[in-house]
Amino acid sequence: MIQNTPDISPPRLIALDWGTSSQRAWLLGDGGRILDVRRPDFGLLGMTGDDPESRTRAYEAAFDEACGDWIADAPDLPAIACGMVGSAQGWREAGYLTTPTDLAIGAGDLTAVSHPRGVLHLVPGLRVASAADGSVPGDVMRGEETQIIGALGLLPPTDGPLTIVLPGTHSKWARVEDHKIVSFATAMSGELYGLVMEHGILGRTATTGVRDDAAFGRGLATGTSVPSRGLPAELFGARAFVLDGLLDPASLPDYVSGVIIADEVRHLLPHYAAGHRILLCGNADLCRRYAAGLRVHGVAADIVAEEAAAQGLWRVAIDAGLLDPDASTIPEKEAL
Repeated sequence: MIQNTPDISPPRLIALDWGTSSQRAWLLGDGGRILDVRRPDFGLLGMTGDDPESRTRAYEAAFDEACGDWIADAPDLPAIACGMVGSAQGWREAGYLTTPTDLAIGAGDLTAVSHPRGVLHLVPGLRVASAADGSVPGDVMRGEETQIIGALGLLPPTDGPLTIVLPGTHSKWARVEDHKIVSFATAMSGELYGLVMEHGILGRTATTGVRDDAAFGRGLATGTSVPSRGLPAELFGARAFVLDGLLDPASLPDYVSGVIIADEVRHLLPHYAAGHRILLCGNADLCRRYAAGLRVHGVAADIVAEEAAAQGLWRVAIDAGLLDPDASTIPEKEAL
């Protein structure tokens, strides 16, 4: 049950970042203050049914389990979600906005999904269009656009170009100029790491991993080798180091992490961050690793909180008219 006191904001919004493998749900109060947070294991992969009706029922049940008591205590609370829940395999397809696009997402951009307890509003994803002749592929994101909006809201206003890097399973490098997301690129680095370590020869070569920053740094150094041997060769080099007694099998996971991140930074830094201020947003340990990868190239980066998605959803809800603008600021007593 939600308890309200004079010193605690009443709940204003239910916000969810609902991705492929996980879900984060926040109960937000005035100014986007986090009153409660939950991390149930309800990703898209566990929601896909054999037909649209069974999938809908699965999503309704997952949403109710995560947020049902919040809604029971405050039935009129608006609810908003971003991420793969709005994909073609999600609860309802929410479409995409095409870059360059303004960071203000309006009511007409949201997709409303009715459910037994009310309505959930889905945030659209973003896309970069492929070249018409097929020579250059486009790109897509879902959920990260809301993290970007939230991250920018946590920074002092700036009119200069900015690159926001969101490390993860599918890392994003997004260029922001004049309050617009101009373009972005995706690197499957996290997924590649998982596949290599779980299903390949390197996973069999490694033993139970222990944190080894020195091994990670050795892996990062492969990103500055001239000429580059390429990612496939550098990855197999990890096995050779172990066989030659030059790398502890328990340190192999960190070495491989460094090799993969080094390759990503080496290729995307010149295209998406040359001369720009760089902001890292996401999991603290991943941001630490990417910051180290950028330092190898003499580039410093700022880091913002992993909870940026909650602030982004709050901002979208304000812009789309789901919330009273008066709720957008923290009362003076709380701000002090």
